[in-house]
Amino acid sequence: MALSVGVILTLNPLIGLVLNYSPFGIRFPSLLASLLLLIAFSAVAVIGRPRTKTEDLPYGKSKVCTRPILYVILPVTVAVFLRVYPYLISGLPFSVDSWPSIRYAELLLGRTPVPLNDANIFGGRYDYLGEKIFGAVVSALTGLQPVHAMGFFVPFAGAFSILIFYALVNGLYGKEVSLIASLFLATAFSDVILTAGVKGETYAHPLYLLLIFLFLNQRLGWLKKTLLFTATSASLVITHYYTAILTAAILASMGLGTTIIRAKEGMSLEVRNLMFPAILTGSIFMYFLLYASWAFDFVSSIDWISAASYQAVLFSLTLWLTLKPQNRKEIAFMCPMVSAAAFAFAWLATRRSLVPGAPILPAHYILYAGPFIAAAPLCALGYGMMGKMRGEQHATPLFWLATVLGLEGYAIFGNADPGLGLTLAYRGVNFLLPPLAIISAVGVHWLHEYGRLRKAFKVGAAAVVLFILSANVYSVYATVCLQERYMGYFWLYRLPEYRAAAWVKGAAGNLTVAGDVKTLYLLKHYFDVNVDAFQGLRYLAGDAQKPQILFIYDQMLKNGYVVYGGYSVDLPENWMERASSLSQVYSNGLANVYVG
Repeated sequence: MALSVGVILTLNPLIGLVLNYSPFGIRFPSLLASLLLLIAFSAVAVIGRPRTKTEDLPYGKSKVCTRPILYVILPVTVAVFLRVYPYLISGLPFSVDSWPSIRYAELLLGRTPVPLNDANIFGGRYDYLGEKIFGAVVSALTGLQPVHAMGFFVPFAGAFSILIFYALVNGLYGKEVSLIASLFLATAFSDVILTAGVKGETYAHPLYLLLIFLFLNQRLGWLKKTLLFTATSASLVITHYYTAILTAAILASMGLGTTIIRAKEGMSLEVRNLMFPAILTGSIFMYFLLYASWAFDFVSSIDWISAASYQAVLFSLTLWLTLKPQNRKEIAFMCPMVSAAAFAFAWLATRRSLVPGAPILPAHYILYAGPFIAAAPLCALGYGMMGKMRGEQHATPLFWLATVLGLEGYAIFGNADPGLGLTLAYRGVNFLLPPLAIISAVGVHWLHEYGRLRKAFKVGAAAVVLFILSANVYSVYATVCLQERYMGYFWLYRLPEYRAAAWVKGAAGNLTVAGDVKTLYLLKHYFDVNVDAFQGLRYLAGDAQKPQILFIYDQMLKNGYVVYGGYSVDLPENWMERASSLSQVYSNGLANVYVG
């Protein structure tokens, strides 16, 4: 099932890409014909597949085990609900990044067939294409407007990363660990928030997990595995090349680590597995040449060297930890130490800025770090259990984690500029979650199954899991409903804000609107209105002349003025007086528009 869903998500943007460059374009008749053709090929493949023993049983004799089915359905259902919830309560796409993608899809549907890198049509940024093509395809098939088709179906598709993740973990550790790990990831605050919007990152999430699943899968035939991997690589690269670069690094780390472990144990090296990260790297290079040549100059050679050095250090440390004999006393000592370290890191974030440009968080935000603090000792236990398991693949989550930690180390301590460092730091957390979920789930399984004090350990394991899941869900609620200031509250757009922006579109003409970053993404990147994201801040602070148009909304009273970097700054006490000195021309209770 996971492989089938992954193939569908892989082929969707690729089919849309091919149709766009054909005379037929991305339209309902051509999409319907492509769908029927795909179904026909699938039917032929199924008919020609050798029958299994289960299929040869007489009717009514086959056994249906409901527990594994429930194990899959539960985390996937939770994941889908949490990721589409912001759209369901607002009726609009979640995340500021949604608006450029939706506008691109609307232009694509109106002009197809059209060159996808035509700056005169699409503007200057056309480097993330996967979710845009997917949105255009779904909109053409369903008849829904892209703003609604993409607002629901992109996070819906992204939620199926949990299904692929379940299959990945099940192949390594079994269904119990898979269930726990999948529930951790399905509810993880960062994963939910960053995959609930119409973004390349959302659609890339299941694709990158599918690549890792294919890389680790030893049951697929070599040719089939290579073809699927190549197609998924192409789909991931056109969707989100940043994720593709990190995935290539993860696969290279996994491949090199398992090769060294196999060599130490006297097993065959399986060097050909290193071909897969090479395929993905080649796809990235080709995409940069065709659609994103500017990316070659975006990061300097010094930054590449700095990032590579962090990867080398973390890989070496992980290899040493993997090969060294496990000691129960060391693991027992590690549990409270890593938990204390996680708490200290969270506490430090409430006292100082950990990354240049990041805000100092309120003290109660330690609650939102609770799942990481609680999972830290579980990870130590999971690491100890992995050292006792046979097979080199059991160590792959450690190399996965090391690669992402290398990225985080570069973002926080490396040569990255403040804006890039902050972006990498908070977005990189999303890539930490899958390996952390796996390792902590292994630790929970150990507590539940192998602890000496079985009853006490089982109760403790259940309590920790319940706390992590509850804290994760509450964090999502705090962002979407309570509008917590530093957790992405401004990604939730409301219909009155949208209606105000549509009114400004009709009235602004060539005038420039002063508004914050939330306003900028909606007005500039969707309605194509000139916006100055800092003029409004300067005027309300008393440092600038009257703007031509000022756009404000009610959340500014509580959380301030949103600036770049994903957080807001405080406004002076008299800022409402400054706004009221202008002439109000529009108000709907939530959004107000003034002219200077």
